[in-house]
Amino acid sequence: MGCLENVVVPPRELVARALDTITRCGPHTRLGLSPDPRALRWGWRAESAPEIRELPADIADRGSSAVLEYINKAAGPRGSADVYLSDRHIAFDIDHGLGDARLYVDCVTTIFGLIEGVDTSWLRDRDTANPIAHALLNTFAASPRRLLDTWTEARQRPRPVWQRAAPPAAPAGLPSPAVEVIHVDATLEREVDSWRTADAPGASRAVTWLMIVRTALARAGLPLTDAARLVVDCRRYLPSDDRVNANFISGLSVATPVDGRLSAIDAAVKEDLEAALPLLALAATSARTLAVPLRATRDNRPAARSAVQLGYSDVGRLSPFEALPWLPDRPRSINAALQPWAPSDISVFSGKIGHERSITVSYHDNVHDRRLLRKAAEAIGTDPIGLLAGC
Repeated sequence: MGCLENVVVPPRELVARALDTITRCGPHTRLGLSPDPRALRWGWRAESAPEIRELPADIADRGSSAVLEYINKAAGPRGSADVYLSDRHIAFDIDHGLGDARLYVDCVTTIFGLIEGVDTSWLRDRDTANPIAHALLNTFAASPRRLLDTWTEARQRPRPVWQRAAPPAAPAGLPSPAVEVIHVDATLEREVDSWRTADAPGASRAVTWLMIVRTALARAGLPLTDAARLVVDCRRYLPSDDRVNANFISGLSVATPVDGRLSAIDAAVKEDLEAALPLLALAATSARTLAVPLRATRDNRPAARSAVQLGYSDVGRLSPFEALPWLPDRPRSINAALQPWAPSDISVFSGKIGHERSITVSYHDNVHDRRLLRKAAEAIGTDPIGLLAGC
């Protein structure tokens, strides 16, 4: 579920026309598809463009957090992709099986492009057939021995120890999704970059902000495990001219102990990415899906685990959004609510437009005390350097 805030939203009829054009271009755009948990191939109808739903004015006035919570708790049937608009918000609610953050970015930029009369190859270029096979060949064909070594390493790797502290009890009723939205201005972002250059040279921004968020949540009193799940876009393993509009992300277990050094954590992440462990995980998941034609949907809730795990997704700098018509003198904001894997888990999304960072923390407020999440959010948005002390 992605949401842009403080963008000048085009008239509804123009957005509807653009959505219809995208849908009719074919199932590779993912719009018009109907996910079916019983089928390996989903049905597509050219005339089933996403429905546009109007955000109530009082919800829009309260910002992205209220918008995301409103969509999360909306009653009634939901499509595979629904679009919510206000005069300054563009939000997509996309079925997890349909696509990932890349689909949201491409759809939004294409809507504006079509309205402005700009040609886009995204509408014409088809998906790469068998992308996982392409990625495996691209990564391991030059050295088949490397695939064997990586597979052996993955199987021998010890499983993460989840039980580090007693988690809050999961309620017996329905989940109550909530979010905290944090805006990091360009000044704070530059301060973190300067710290990274001086104290952890070579460390990635994604891992740096993962540790900032993880430290803030721990200091606020949330009982996190020592391992976090880092979301990885597996398109990095494809040839440069391949494309995938479907969901092509995987998770990587990252050891993030409270007393861990950022440089060592970053080095371990880079080693696992180089070994293509996320790609192997994606391939294994795909193989299981083909063997047993059951696909996770919004209505299938996974079993709760016994610990509070942090899931972290960082999409980096979203250059396509920088050219959009933004409202002057207001923060340029991209936020996304990522459904936690289990009721006691916490999911975090981070992304940049220009030099402004947005962070969204998703959780269930009938599991976690909202005051603790707000305490962590305030620390992230005001003193990220203080949270890096000791890293």
